[in-house]
Amino acid sequence: MTISARDIYDQVIGLRDDVRSLVQSNVEVDSALADHEDRLRAIERWKYSIPAAVVTSLVTAVVTFIRGTGGA
Repeated sequence: MTISARDIYDQVIGLRDDVRSLVQSNVEVDSALADHEDRLRAIERWKYSIPAAVVTSLVTAVVTFIRGTGGA
């Protein structure tokens, strides 16, 4: 069996198309991964800011209550 230059060329062209497809898939995966990372970071910021907001609100309410009852 003889492998011709045309057979090699056809295989190289097929490989080129496969590589282009993989590169495009990689770009799409990177984009999706970045989007998921952004969403996770937003959830984490929200999750960790809630306790601080609750503590601040409670302290403000207690101070307001103490000032209201102490001055009356």
